[in-house]
Amino acid sequence: RVAKAVASVEETEEFREYWAEEFYKILAGFKLCPGGRILSNAGTSYEGTSLINCYTNPKLVEDCDSIEGIYHVLLQQAKTLKSEGGWGMNFSFIRPRGSMIKKIGVESPGAVKFMELFDKSSEIVTSGSGISNSNNTKKKGKIRKGAMMGILDCTHPDVLEFITSKQAEGRLSKFNISVNILDSLAEKIVKIENLKANGAPQEEIDLLDTWDLIFPDTNHPEYLNWNGDIEHWLSLGLPVDVYHTMKASDLWEAIMLNTYNRNDPGVFFGGRANKTNFLNY
Repeated sequence: RVAKAVASVEETEEFREYWAEEFYKILAGFKLCPGGRILSNAGTSYEGTSLINCYTNPKLVEDCDSIEGIYHVLLQQAKTLKSEGGWGMNFSFIRPRGSMIKKIGVESPGAVKFMELFDKSSEIVTSGSGISNSNNTKKKGKIRKGAMMGILDCTHPDVLEFITSKQAEGRLSKFNISVNILDSLAEKIVKIENLKANGAPQEEIDLLDTWDLIFPDTNHPEYLNWNGDIEHWLSLGLPVDVYHTMKASDLWEAIMLNTYNRNDPGVFFGGRANKTNFLNY
């Protein structure tokens, strides 16, 4: 089934038969194992399913941190999961808990709370009927459960809530989560550890060991064009609000402690990944 489906794009029947046979040999000999969605869906009658394992989708170009913007992403997530694609998003575009929503006069529940929408969406979309004794012979034996990655920047004011979020039973249970580590934080942690190893005075260590949790000034006219990339925002010289200042080492320790105890969050070096990506241009 899989070999014939993959070879079906060849131009002639002769080529289709030849490459179906060749690909079958590779698969049968376990010289190549395609992605799970290819094995599950190639050559089936399920036209609404994906042949690609994982996706991330773009946000609105304008005013992404709005109800319209957030629910636009939610709709794309639901469509992706419906097709059995995995899905990931950096939620740092959503303003932090306690940030004022000026037009309605209330404070935002924050990025982590909004992630619960996506968690519930995944639970519903990928749950199936739950009927074990169904007589429907055309249904799949099982649907791919929501495979999701949620990311938050190490600069986001909600990052501590994010780090500990999965300590609560059932919260964000459909997500794997990772903190996006900026090079500036990683380099600072290395310097702090080197100072400690070399017996530097505590005053010198304390002077270096600070970390600001920041978010763009949501009242600035340019905030309409905010895309969730804090480094880009800063590179434009645009203003930020400092919500909290803490020790960089305490932030790192919180990540490591929760990773050890809960296997979440992981760490993701997003900037480094983008720079070394072959398609970075």
